[in-house]
Order: sequence, then structure tokens, then C-alpha cells
Amino acid sequence: MSYFWLSFNLLATLATPITLGTNVTKVNDRASNQIQCIMQQQHQRYKLSYLPWRRAKHEVKQQRIDGYFTAVPDPEITQYASLSAPLFLENWYWFSRNNQDQPAPTKIRYGAVLGSHQADWFHANGYQLDVEVNTLAQLVQLLALQRIDMMLADQEDFVLMQASLKLPQQQFKRRFFRYVALGVYFSNNFLQRQPDFLTRFNQQVHQCASSPFALPENEQQKITALLLPAVTDLRQHDMLITAIQARNDLQQSIGFIQQHDELWVTEQDQQKSGLADTMLTSTLSKMLGQWQLNFAGIVTEVIVTDNQGANVAISAATSDYWQGDEAKFLSIFAQPRTFYLGPVEYDQSSRRFLTHLSMPVLHQQQHIGTIIVGINIEQALTERN
Repeated sequence: MSYFWLSFNLLATLATPITLGTNVTKVNDRASNQIQCIMQQQHQRYKLSYLPWRRAKHEVKQQRIDGYFTAVPDPEITQYASLSAPLFLENWYWFSRNNQDQPAPTKIRYGAVLGSHQADWFHANGYQLDVEVNTLAQLVQLLALQRIDMMLADQEDFVLMQASLKLPQQQFKRRFFRYVALGVYFSNNFLQRQPDFLTRFNQQVHQCASSPFALPENEQQKITALLLPAVTDLRQHDMLITAIQARNDLQQSIGFIQQHDELWVTEQDQQKSGLADTMLTSTLSKMLGQWQLNFAGIVTEVIVTDNQGANVAISAATSDYWQGDEAKFLSIFAQPRTFYLGPVEYDQSSRRFLTHLSMPVLHQQQHIGTIIVGINIEQALTERN
């Protein structure tokens, strides 16, 4: 993966070039393209240079440069720098050999790429690294040769390197560990001088994202195996179908729904929840809340909508009333599968990685509404492991 640094001339205007650097020759396309887009949107010129990752971190701490990326959340760094919204996500897995018995925990030989985020994680969490090498290719080869027992890597990076080295896929086994959000650390000293910079930067991150982070196929299979049967049963509940039919019979106009949605969103923004609280008192909402408790933190919310995407019942207060303009409602109409599993979303406030599973609610083979289930991905994948 790529590691960058940012150097700002604090006395200059935004027209002055910012120096961006990396310690690898091939810049990660996702990061470099997104930074290029953000800087263009802010009319900020920049140029590339090189600086080792650990030195960049030290230089920020000493206030000699003003930021670096890509960076993982680090409690130590928060004392002198602030992390931006994520530029993209990594998907960390444990990798080991398939034909090898697992050694006792105290006997496992771990390896990492020198200076990588994974190496920093090992050191921060008290693991002894038996081997640190310069490249991912070297590390994967050591695992194949049984010189190490286990390594930690982004799943996509590992699979691509394994294919590049022409190593058979069945030679390795993998186990989900965690998702990791990668952003930019800006020094607090710089942000004090440019107090609106981080807000403007974060606003552009989402707009400049190349594409949503789709769940890999193996993770989709695990999550649907865990939840799809239960959601399928829930959508057939008589109470749920009756409530949706009663709402559809009202034939509310889109104009009415959008006005209700605006009021709902305004209340949530003002930390008032009159409309949401009223809906939460319904019998169906209480039943959804009880159903959610069965999943011990894996399910974060359950929403039942009418045929236009307006909330009929909820297990917890939602950010909006109308789901009808969102992919989790619209996408179930545009695919051959009987369900829709959305991309990974990062909740900045709770630092959780979420997705949504949606299914149509049917009555006499007619699509009368939708059930939408929010999922804590890391909880779900850890449960399966």
C-alpha cells in the first residue's frame, strides 16, 4: 500500500503548490486519484516527492510538515494531528498455509512488511515479529515456504500478489480480522492556522470517491448465510404485511412524503425525534426492536417501508423518513436476486463499518413494501469466524 506526506507553506495562499510524497515508486491509484480530485476542487496545486513513512510521521509530530497519508487511526498521533474522513478502506485478513497445523499461540511465527500499517499494528499490540521484509511479494513467498506461520494483509493485495507469484489459491487459508479506514492526518498546528481546511477537505472526499467499496464475494456469502433466512421469515410476518397494506391504502402523495421527510430530518439534526419517537411506540416497531436484539450487535437497525419507500416501522430512530430515493430501496427492483446487499459504509461518528440488506415484502405475489436491515459488518464476519 502507499504512504504519503503533505507539506504546506502556512504563510502562502492556496495557490502555492503542496508537496505530496510517497515511499514507494507506484502510487496507489485510489489514493492518488482521490487526492488529485480533492485538490482540483479546492484549486490547490501540488507536486509529488518521496519521504519514508516513519520519517513523515515524525516530521508531523515535530511540526516540520503538516500531514501525511494514507494513515490508519492511531491513538498516539491524535495528540498532535487529526484524521480526515476515509479516502478508502482496506480489508485485513489473517493468512496462513492450508496444509499446516496451527502452532500453539506462543509458537506462531509472524511476519510483516517493514514500516507497513500491519507492522505498526503488530508492534502496538504487543506481538513479536519474527520477520520484517521490504515487500509484500517477499512476505507471501516466506509464508508459502513455511518460514512464517501467519501474516496480516489487505485481502485484495494478497490475492493479487498470490496470482502474480503464480501460487495456487488452495495453498492458503484466510480469516477475517477487521476493516481499516485510511485517511490523511493533518497536524493540529496546521489546522489551527487553517481552521476550515479539514471541513472543506472532508466534504470533497465523498464527492471524489472513485466507487463504493463493494463487499467481496466471500463476505457476501457469509453475511447472507447468517441473516438472509431470518430476514426472509420476518418479511412474511402477518403484523408486518398488515401494517404495510394499511399505509399503502392511504395513497400518500410523493409531495406529502417529502414534506414529512424534511420535518423528520430537521428534527434529527436538532436532536429532536418527535416523529421517530412516535413511530417507535407502534407495536410493529417494538417487535422489530425485539427481533434485532436476537443478533447481539450484528443488526444495527430494521426499517419497514411502504411501496414508495416511506417508513412504516423502525427498530431505532433513522436519519430520514423516506428511503425511496436510496439504493437500499431502489436497487431491489433492478437485479435478478431476491435481495440487495449494499456497499460498505463507514460511520464516522461510531467508527463502524456498515452495510444494508434489503428484501421486497410480497403479498399475493405483489411487491407491497420493503424490509431493510442495517448490518455491522465486522460483527457479522467475526461471528461467522
